[in-house]
Amino acid sequence: MTNIVIIGGGIAGNEAAFNARKTDPDAGILIINEEEHPLYSACALADYVCGDITRERLFLSRLEDYRKNSIEVLFSSKVTGWRPDERMLQLKDREIGYDKLIIATGSRPYIPPIPGTNLEGVCTLKTLQDADRLRNRGGKRAVVIGSGPVGIESAIALRRKNFKVSIIEQLHGVLPLLFDRELSMSLNKRLSDRGIDLCLGEKAVEIFGNGKVEGIRTEQQSIPADTVVFAIGMRPEVELAKAGLVKLGRHGGISVDEMMQTSIDDVYACGDCVEYYNNTTKQTGLYMLWNNARIQGRIAGANAAGARRYYGGNISITNVNVFEVAAASIGLTSRQVPVDQLEVIHKNGPAGEFFLVLQKDRLAGVQAIGCTERVGGLLGAVIRGDNIVHSPSHRGTRQRHWALREMQRELTIV
Repeated sequence: MTNIVIIGGGIAGNEAAFNARKTDPDAGILIINEEEHPLYSACALADYVCGDITRERLFLSRLEDYRKNSIEVLFSSKVTGWRPDERMLQLKDREIGYDKLIIATGSRPYIPPIPGTNLEGVCTLKTLQDADRLRNRGGKRAVVIGSGPVGIESAIALRRKNFKVSIIEQLHGVLPLLFDRELSMSLNKRLSDRGIDLCLGEKAVEIFGNGKVEGIRTEQQSIPADTVVFAIGMRPEVELAKAGLVKLGRHGGISVDEMMQTSIDDVYACGDCVEYYNNTTKQTGLYMLWNNARIQGRIAGANAAGARRYYGGNISITNVNVFEVAAASIGLTSRQVPVDQLEVIHKNGPAGEFFLVLQKDRLAGVQAIGCTERVGGLLGAVIRGDNIVHSPSHRGTRQRHWALREMQRELTIV
């Protein structure tokens, strides 16, 4: 019987466990989970913070699900040491051996080295424990540092809790890595119109207070606050991998092959702790998205149990709800395409906005606000890099412009 141990109880670790069980009905499967809870949706934490959903609705797995599939879980447990040559893990009160190991340790919020980060009232929104703190937190004024999806969701949740909310963002628009300027400006306006102050082009330099947060300073101003939420990105959790001398990539994540195997035999990795190539850019990097972690976990679990499955690469798909209006982005923004290869199509109408990024006539990215149902339909075209302009009947400059106009008509937003 193969003994499979999985370190990490998030989506990647859970998918690894359940897919290992599907592949090998007789394998011994153990999840070591630092948290005390079964799998929950990290994507819905902000909805729980503001009271839109109950705590119970966050959970995606129940204890009974593990029992039915003969999967053992050690909750509130942490691996403190690893001897790869002996295939042995050290916990606080015991040692655990394995035949196959899957590292799914995830990521942790990045906290910059500025004064005041240890004050009471400094928060993140990564775990259910973080969400419990924010949901139960009293206060009147909050500052969110960072305007990626977690930052936007945190700011909206706190605004719905009747906090006065400010967002500090070093760049000049919200969600700057996902949306081009035109759509980012539309989202700026939507947030501002609903009472969130945007401090764009500013950088937090200090959190001040006497034991607890009283405010935050940027290079331009001081903002009163009793709550500060850091949402400026995640870092892969790779301390255990480093201790085991697992090879890391140049971005700091665990390097894996297409079967999700690491540089050590019979050791796999999946989820936010991994770096791998992107389907659109073909460049290796950290793509810490739920869907990528889910698929990687399935591949790692099946292969650890004896299958031979292959991962096709990361896909950049992000959805965020901005005060009841959905915004979505897949693939590249125009900033990621060389100027001499770039063409964009931007459509704006009563139903929302739609933005296509073309690289040498091939579809490289799609962004939308309000009409996000069209984004999914173009996902395959982005992954394949479909040439959406040239065909045997579209030759020459005049025909090319005609083809673009036809596409614009098809994308009319009514």
